[in-house]
Amino acid sequence: MQESRKAMAMLAASMLAYRIKDGKLPISCRFRIDEWIGGVPYNWYHTAGFTEEVYTFTAGIDNIHAGLIGISEDKLIIAFRGTDGDDTLEGSILDWINNFLAIQVPFPYGPGNVHEGFLSAADSLKEDMLRKTEELYGKLAGKYETAEIIVTGHSKGGAVANIMAAILSEIHNGKYRDKIAVYTFGAPRTGDELFADKYGSLNYFRYEAFLDIVCHLPFTLQETKLLKRLGPIQELFAECLKLKPYKAVGREICIYNSRDNFGKYPPDTGNSSGETLNSFCAVEQVVRYGGFQVFMGCHEKDYYLLDKSIQFH
Repeated sequence: MQESRKAMAMLAASMLAYRIKDGKLPISCRFRIDEWIGGVPYNWYHTAGFTEEVYTFTAGIDNIHAGLIGISEDKLIIAFRGTDGDDTLEGSILDWINNFLAIQVPFPYGPGNVHEGFLSAADSLKEDMLRKTEELYGKLAGKYETAEIIVTGHSKGGAVANIMAAILSEIHNGKYRDKIAVYTFGAPRTGDELFADKYGSLNYFRYEAFLDIVCHLPFTLQETKLLKRLGPIQELFAECLKLKPYKAVGREICIYNSRDNFGKYPPDTGNSSGETLNSFCAVEQVVRYGGFQVFMGCHEKDYYLLDKSIQFH
């Protein structure tokens, strides 16, 4: 398993991306306390380990899509902001509308189909991101033979990171393909089985909190079938059931929060979607028996518990 310290640095970069407002990071990001974890103060900027200037880029109406890029010793970190809408009501509404554009469209840079809204977000940021990546990675590669590019994000930011990494791996005849690693936290699915299978060549670590339902949207084929066990409650997901099946990518690393665990299921590593279903089963239990209060914080703060994670292959 990857060191939790490295994963924490990528989570910090993903959280830092939420601080982008009006196209830039405020100066306070360098010294403010962003979160207390286990009684220890964390500053996302320094936890991410940036050693040189961090650049930002935004796109879309009201800058609803945003990301940052910067060097951390021998690594180039690219992080994308989750659903935020540049912290405005109008932007937030537009951002959520983009999230719900879950119809699959052909992936222009390789095989398979992907989420229309997330592809649109990635495409809008692509030009600025690629230009800065070439500039900074060229500088980094001149100093380190093992220089790598790490693409990361939380929630929607993780979905955009997923697609952007796939784009980055295909340009310039695969120039960066073996240099890329991807870390996502609480990210929804982004593509179909063909897209996911092709993506298997990338170094991808997918962190999912045990009760985070966002990680199970849109549904895989197997989850669609399992929903039938919920009876009338499946009507809550009626629109999702109309979508073509999605498939998760990367190596799943499940984070357990022992304080609010609603029953821990044994690992299931033999299902057709290539993932464990223990967290989906727990979500089913919560929905069936009305324990919705256990969802509080699972999409955000549970990801600070990186030392309580289990990696499945």
